[in-house]
Amino acid sequence: MTATPAARSSEIRALTGLRGVAALFVVLYHATGYFRFPDPWQHYVRHGYISVDLFFVLSGFVMAMTYGKLFDAGFQWPNFRKFILMRVARVWPLFALMTLITAALIPTVLGTRYYAEDVWHGLLPNLTMTQAWGLANSIVRPSWSISTEWAAYLVFPLLVIAALKGSWQRALLWTGLAAGLLAFVAYGPLWFGQTIRRSGPLDIAASYASGTLLRCLLSFFIGMVAYRFRALVPTRAAVLFLVASLLLIAWRPSDLILVGLFTGLIMALSDDEGPVARMLSWRPIYLIGVWSYAIYLIHDVVLFGTFRTLPKFDLSLPGERVHWLMAAIAITVVLSALAHYGFEKPSRDGLRRLISRWTARKPELHAVAGDLPAEPSPTTAGPAADLAELPVSAAKSRR
Repeated sequence: MTATPAARSSEIRALTGLRGVAALFVVLYHATGYFRFPDPWQHYVRHGYISVDLFFVLSGFVMAMTYGKLFDAGFQWPNFRKFILMRVARVWPLFALMTLITAALIPTVLGTRYYAEDVWHGLLPNLTMTQAWGLANSIVRPSWSISTEWAAYLVFPLLVIAALKGSWQRALLWTGLAAGLLAFVAYGPLWFGQTIRRSGPLDIAASYASGTLLRCLLSFFIGMVAYRFRALVPTRAAVLFLVASLLLIAWRPSDLILVGLFTGLIMALSDDEGPVARMLSWRPIYLIGVWSYAIYLIHDVVLFGTFRTLPKFDLSLPGERVHWLMAAIAITVVLSALAHYGFEKPSRDGLRRLISRWTARKPELHAVAGDLPAEPSPTTAGPAADLAELPVSAAKSRR
């Protein structure tokens, strides 16, 4: 069987681009707290929180592809240690830097409107990425999702057993249960979200809400199962999934349907072929995806500083507020590119070199750059699930 482009290269560029588009949508969503978009775009952009659910599904898919092989023989401490250290090297350095910078800015220029909780109380939980486990509010406010993903990494071997091992019927049963629990989180008791002011069913992001952690774990698991069954979705279906997603984003009660559509879209893009994949692989979109982790961590402070802090010191930008928004987005992208190349990538690579020295055994890893955030590509990507377990032939044409 001829290898697909995704199998021959070390990265699924379309998924990197998809992550970049989702990151920009999150930026626009948070901008609605400072700027009202013209109707009907305001209503559309207010649904941007759903991009985080796309991140969760995408991250589960990529973690299954990249690290699922580590646990083929079950839980082994050396493999789990390497997995955790690799994830720390990936997500922690820039996260910690932005947490410290933001913590220093809160009592000086940002103020309690940005972070009302005691900064010193929240610093340790934030630096250990455990704040969204009911311990503290996120100092970098969007970073609650990184905290919940950290929890997913810690239970990743258990998720591998349920998603990638055993019969495909059992995997589908677990997926159905996960989808049902996600629906319960979305429409269940209000204490799941710790608030009655939601923009939509899955708009749950409070650190002290149990639904916040479940929102991540359940979608992450669904993404892992999607990797196992990716051969069932043809590449050409990406157009249908994309169009349906764009239409339903205008309808905020559609959250659960959108999680399913995002899952299908990711599966359809996993061969890195077709018109949607080519569009998402276009270099400007692809680069936004490469910088997306930094964009995610930096944008909220930039938006707040532009619309709240500068006017407080009589330093507001000239022109209309829409120009402020454009300037804030441009500044975010530039700072994110600088942060990626100047700190995020060097620190990640340096830590990985140390990890390689600490670990005597080097399991084969299947890497791709499509998680939340970008995953570096040390080796060639390839299928990590046993496709013979699928209910249809893996030789089915995906085109």
